[in-house]
Amino acid sequence: MRIQGRVLRPQNLAERRILKSLGIDYLRVPRRLNPFAVARLVRRLSFGGADMPKLQHLLRKRPPTEPVLPDSSSTPTEERAA
Repeated sequence: MRIQGRVLRPQNLAERRILKSLGIDYLRVPRRLNPFAVARLVRRLSFGGADMPKLQHLLRKRPPTEPVLPDSSSTPTEERAA
């Protein structure tokens, strides 16, 4: 794999076949993942050493999580005595 920032491009035909089986020409690695580790996984997969579901699981988009805010409708806590 050729690593250009967070974009991984295939370096040989075996890696290109792996990316084409995912339906993509190049791979944009999310910020939560290390591009070098993903490149190693694709390379191992191209030689038949890793499994495709693991790569698909890593690259699956996760829904954004919303921050948990305190409930403003709850009763106020005890006031401090001055």
